[in-house]
Amino acid sequence: MNTILVALFTIIIVASLLTALYIILYNKLQFSKIRIDEAERVILEEIKNRYDLVMQCKNIIKKTTKKEIDILKDIESSYKTNTSSYLIEKKINDGIKTIYVINNDYPKLETKKEYKEIMRKIEESNERIEAAKSFYNKNNATLISLIKSFPSNIIALIHKIEIKPFYDGKEIFNEIDDGIKI
Repeated sequence: MNTILVALFTIIIVASLLTALYIILYNKLQFSKIRIDEAERVILEEIKNRYDLVMQCKNIIKKTTKKEIDILKDIESSYKTNTSSYLIEKKINDGIKTIYVINNDYPKLETKKEYKEIMRKIEESNERIEAAKSFYNKNNATLISLIKSFPSNIIALIHKIEIKPFYDGKEIFNEIDDGIKI
């Protein structure tokens, strides 16, 4: 009778410890996933914000210089199709570089208050999007290390938690990085 109680208590203690370990590891995986999702949301918001700012610049440039910029048209068409956020962001960055070149060629743009305000907002957006990417990649690295280590890899497998590519466009597992879909 005494050995049965000891065996029962041992089983209960081991089961309790395994349950606690499972809960802790599951929460770590979920915490990383939630933070990654939040960073994705911020990145998408900033891409949309940057798109709006570039389109506002396009209108001011068109009115001031009487020029139609092809890359800005290309951004608009890419945004309207279901292109990955990474590719859209790349085109927006190219568009912003073009806007800076135009800014150097047409100094009268700098005299427009509305244009200067848009350029300031673009700079702020650059900082926010870089911070969000850094936050995303940091938490993604944490998630990847949890998914690749024992015993959290078993929990990730049970809950179908998958590795996501880093947001900087690099391929992790020789798969094409489509970024975050808008």
